[in-house]
Amino acid sequence: MGGKTEQEKEQIKLRSAVVLAGGRGRRMGMVEKALLEFEGKTILERLLESLFRVVGEVILSVRDKNQEKKFRPVLKKFPAREIRFCFDTLEDAGPLEGIRAGLLESRAEYSFVCAGDMPFVNPEVVDLLFEKASGHDAALPKWEDRKFEPLHAVYSKKMISEIEKAFEKGKRSVLTPVFEMKDVVFVEVSEIKGLDPELRTFANINTIDEMQRIIGLSSKIEKL
Repeated sequence: MGGKTEQEKEQIKLRSAVVLAGGRGRRMGMVEKALLEFEGKTILERLLESLFRVVGEVILSVRDKNQEKKFRPVLKKFPAREIRFCFDTLEDAGPLEGIRAGLLESRAEYSFVCAGDMPFVNPEVVDLLFEKASGHDAALPKWEDRKFEPLHAVYSKKMISEIEKAFEKGKRSVLTPVFEMKDVVFVEVSEIKGLDPELRTFANINTIDEMQRIIGLSSKIEKL
């Protein structure tokens, strides 16, 4: 993504990203996955570098003030960037509450939402999702087997009221409010593959084995 025009720079200012970093990392021994390091950088640092190529602000959605303190040192590496925190108000409500809190905090109509353990989020793919979402309620990657990527998607603020309705019904699945919105654009993963052939943008880390695999994937790509 070479030099940007003034129009593109203005467009970026009108975009937000919400990073869901409130998970407890149970499968990783209760570690903060976003703060895991490889090749000299934390996952969160890598993620922020990618996101700020296509958004004007990032909201870090975390559990509480204690978790915020752990992430503060990473923010010092981005002194000129707009990074804010938001907090869950419903306890143990999962990623859906993190999304709700992030969208409420976001200044933009549209926000890219992703998990905090995704070190290879591709700015070109994020840009594509913003373009697809424009004028609609959301843009969501869709696999051939009708599986979706709700934690790597762009949502409008219309998602907020649908999340609240889902909570009223006792539902916690991220896809519940997605399917209640009237105008969602589903983006085929085959189209995304044109920008990211290895589909690394969707890679996330839930276990130590996955961490080792992703480090290996990174090394392999670097050698190509």
